[in-house]
Amino acid sequence: MDIYDTYIRNVMDFPIKGINFRDITPLLSNGDVFHQVITDLNKELPSFDKYDKIIAAESRGFIFAGALASMNNKGLVLARKAGKLPLVGYRETYKLEYGTATIEIPKDAIQPGDKVVVMDDLIATGGSAKAMVDLVIQAGGIPILALFVIELRSLEGYKNLGIPTKSIVSYGLHKDDLLQVSTHSHLVKFVSKINDTTLKVVTRDGKEEEVEKSQIISVVEIGENGRLIYIRYRD
Repeated sequence: MDIYDTYIRNVMDFPIKGINFRDITPLLSNGDVFHQVITDLNKELPSFDKYDKIIAAESRGFIFAGALASMNNKGLVLARKAGKLPLVGYRETYKLEYGTATIEIPKDAIQPGDKVVVMDDLIATGGSAKAMVDLVIQAGGIPILALFVIELRSLEGYKNLGIPTKSIVSYGLHKDDLLQVSTHSHLVKFVSKINDTTLKVVTRDGKEEEVEKSQIISVVEIGENGRLIYIRYRD
């Protein structure tokens, strides 16, 4: 197992029954591992001249974005819960599973034309990340990338953001993900989950088949210039 399998702890039925919570506190408490996480995140950032600032969501997003901003001599914009800032520039309200939440950014934190990376520890449905994208746009900035430590791929939160999205750890699958599986010489496309262990896929010739999750070698994305990017599959 790699460091992420070892140091991201799964806590069942938290904060409510039926939720599998991805706990990053073990990852943060080990200095060598935390350093590796920041290094891996830094590899996903654009080149120095392509962005000006990083905006991060309260509160776990601050941990990673602060380290990255300092490492790259970039400004850090804090997206805080309502009522925490003395001088509010812009605010955005977004939906939660039950109710709504509001985040705010400081006055003058983002200047017109600033190119901004959106940052948080995890993306699920993408509500808070989309709120940050909207805050950047309200301020006259340009959101260019959303970066996360963890992505819950099955929730497809990236679809809500309208900008490129990257993560260094992912769980589950997006619909239409390409998969490398041990039983096929060519890539197959994920269609749907049949049960907890079995998936429906489509082969290159359009035939529907069933594969076991245990047969998945990696998720495959097509990057720039058609380059294939192999991503470790985690359930």
